[in-house]
Amino acid sequence: MKYIVFLALIANLALAAYGKGLIAGPPPSEAGRSASPVALHDAAHVTVSLPSTH
Repeated sequence: MKYIVFLALIANLALAAYGKGLIAGPPPSEAGRSASPVALHDAAHVTVSLPSTH
């Protein structure tokens, strides 16, 4: 019985470490996200336009 509890504890710790990204790089929850979202919004390419009144 102690062996099963110990095995469950080790499995729980391993899954928690994997979920935090301690085992295989970035965590699975971060998959598909870009590394630098700032690059998507370059301020040099943004133009501000005011509504025209007729």
